[in-house]
Amino acid sequence: MVLISHGRSILNPIFNSTDFMSLGGFWGVELFFVLSGFLIGGILIKIFEKEDSFDKEIILSFWKRRWFRTLPNYYLILIINVLIAIAIGRFVFNDIRYYSIFLFFQNFFTRHPGFFGEAWSLAVEEWFYLIFPVILFFVNSLLFPLQKKQSKFLISIIIVFLCSFILKLITVIYLNAEWDSGIRKIVPLRLDSILTGVLFAWLNYYKIDVFVKYKKIMLVFAFFLLTISLFNYYNDILKEGILESSFFSKTLYFNITSLGFAFLLPYANSNRTVGLKSIWRKGVTLISLISYSMYLIHYSFVFLVINRLSKINDSIMFSIIMYCCYFGITIIFSILLYKYFEKPMTDLRDFNSNTKGLNSVKSYVKKGVMVVSNAIKP
Repeated sequence: MVLISHGRSILNPIFNSTDFMSLGGFWGVELFFVLSGFLIGGILIKIFEKEDSFDKEIILSFWKRRWFRTLPNYYLILIINVLIAIAIGRFVFNDIRYYSIFLFFQNFFTRHPGFFGEAWSLAVEEWFYLIFPVILFFVNSLLFPLQKKQSKFLISIIIVFLCSFILKLITVIYLNAEWDSGIRKIVPLRLDSILTGVLFAWLNYYKIDVFVKYKKIMLVFAFFLLTISLFNYYNDILKEGILESSFFSKTLYFNITSLGFAFLLPYANSNRTVGLKSIWRKGVTLISLISYSMYLIHYSFVFLVINRLSKINDSIMFSIIMYCCYFGITIIFSILLYKYFEKPMTDLRDFNSNTKGLNSVKSYVKKGVMVVSNAIKP
């Protein structure tokens, strides 16, 4: 959905206006937030339940695993972007946001700079990784030490969710921020969307009977809420413009969209491979594996080049060819990036965190030392 949206200007010779395709960018990121909250929330719940004490060592271990998964790819693409921007004179040296992007601060308080635009959602993600485990630690150890673990986790979700939503209300009421760069892309104001996915991870773990029993009812609610989201996007965001969008669009609209995608999870989670033929299953798996690489390179690298080339000829056939090239080149380069950089980094993470693997290495080293020692004995 994000690629369809970002590449829409290539198809300008075909459509009078391609604004209707921009919904894919909005929905794609909202779905990403919910899925991420559901998956990472599930991981955190398992860690929280498994460990006797949720202490700083556990949190550091969680952070290390997340950072091994996200940061190598991010910094590689970021540095390449910086070098290209400097080479073509597009890097703004006196704008602190261009430097704070290395620490995901670029859109924490201010609007995201006009550079490496995809990174705004990754900043939201990284700050969720940092903030939520810390809140969970305080709730578990200091605020509610006598509560059951499932209650502590739920309380942590509610605290972060409410803080994010209240900040959003304050920003809209007192600053009258605009819908996109002033609300949608500001880190503290978007954590509630990820927490919606975390809430459904909590339901999946602690209330699995409800999660499974009412999956069809939730599916109906999902279509209802997403229909509202669709209607509001075209009748307010696009029609009125992001500067004149309503109070509803700047506040509850984000939560309704997130909840719509979250209500899809119970049904989708229980039907992950049903009806999928082998070739389609492989395709879904491939896109799943390379999606992070696709997200990082599709716009700043592939689209900007293809979009310039598409201006050479304004024929319909040429536009279709360029649009297909945009997708094809993105997928090919993403496969290469995943295979030769992202996956080796993830494997390194898994090796470092695998106690059994480390013990095996230690065992081999010990045996090697013994062999050498015996060989050099007089």
